[in-house]
Amino acid sequence: MANITWIENKPTWTALLDNVPVCTLRTKDIGGCTADWLDGRLWAPPAHMPKATPQTTRFFGGVDEAKQAVELALRA
Repeated sequence: MANITWIENKPTWTALLDNVPVCTLRTKDIGGCTADWLDGRLWAPPAHMPKATPQTTRFFGGVDEAKQAVELALRA
């Protein structure tokens, strides 16, 4: 199983997969945060837009939600 760790340097968090940076979370002034893949991965389109192009960045309502989504994606 992959070892996922987080480095916090507010307003940014970096996900490390076996000590290699793979995703960065950035909080936004308007609330929420974005998750940006660093290793070529893409976020699937949202369910309400199934024909949208997959993107490297995705918006989340909060850091905890984003961390959970990143960890789920990395374990898939």
